This record gives sequence, structure tokens and C-alpha cells, in this order.
Amino acid sequence: MQLKKLIAIAAVLTALGASEAEGRQPHSGYRGFIDWSNDLRSDTFYGFPRQTSFYTGVTTSHGYQINSIFFAGAGIGAEHCSNLDNWIVPVFAEGRADFSFGAFTPFADIRLGANMAEGVGVYFSPSVGYRFNWGRKAGVNLALGMTLGGYKCELYNLVIDDSGYTSLMYVGSERRARPYFTFRVGFDF
Repeated sequence: MQLKKLIAIAAVLTALGASEAEGRQPHSGYRGFIDWSNDLRSDTFYGFPRQTSFYTGVTTSHGYQINSIFFAGAGIGAEHCSNLDNWIVPVFAEGRADFSFGAFTPFADIRLGANMAEGVGVYFSPSVGYRFNWGRKAGVNLALGMTLGGYKCELYNLVIDDSGYTSLMYVGSERRARPYFTFRVGFDF
């Protein structure tokens, strides 16, 4: 229910500000982003019922708008999943392309870096979306995409000795990655 309210508020605000600035593209120079990021994952663990996990948090990135289309920058964020008490803490480089087809202003971006939580792993997050121009230099962004979040996994073997006693024996660790469905609502300036 909260997500629907936030989307409705973002749509109303952009509609109020977009009428005057429709079709304006960003200009070269500094550009910053603040995003409310949400990631959704669904897993089954060892035959147990499917569990859905929802991560929510904030990311920010800052960099240079090269021309009216291309942006390059770097960012950081933190997203928390309350039912698992897990985190996604990305540190990333970001590339973005803003397009303009008349009043239609879609974009595509890609984030590549490291998930600093859960034993440090890869962070890869491409997305596509729409930029609602708001005033002369600002915009509201809605994006959908996928995120690949890496983590370190501990590995154990089940050992049964001669007397029938069962125990777990640590055999090492390995790096894995989980896919997430991603939704972002953000503001650029």
C-alpha cells in the first residue's frame, strides 16, 4: 500500500512540474541522483515453501553529464530486508543514457560494482525507465530492472560416523550471486 501511495505522489509532482519543462534534457556538468531502491527476490530453500524477500533502501550517485545523453558517475547505497535481517550495500560505477523523442524521455542505466554486505560480492544492476522533467535542471525517475547481488556462502557436508551420530563438517566457502527484480523511484539534480 505504501508503494502505491509513493508512486501516486511522484506522478502528481511530476505532472505539476513537467508541463513547463517537457522534453528538456540534462546539460553537461555535475549531476546527482537520489533513489529509493527496492529489490524483490523469491527463493526455495532445501524443499521448504517459497519465501519472498523485499529489500528497501536508498542509493545515491554523483558524476558528470558528458553531453545531453551520456552520464558517468559513482555511487553507494544501503537496502535492508527485515524478514531475513540481510543487507545489500552496493558501491558502484554508473553509466546512464538519457534519450529524447519529443516529449518522451526514456533512459537506460547500468551499475557495476561490489555488494559490501554478506562477504563482499559482485553488484550488477541494469535498468530502463522514464524521466519526468521537473523544472529547468531536475527530474523524477522511475526505473525497472534486475540486480545481481553477490555473497559468500558457507559450505558444509553431513557426516555420519560409525556409531550413527550425525554432524555437519565445514568444507569451505564459495561465492554465489542472487537475482533480484528491481524498482527505483528517484530524483536527479
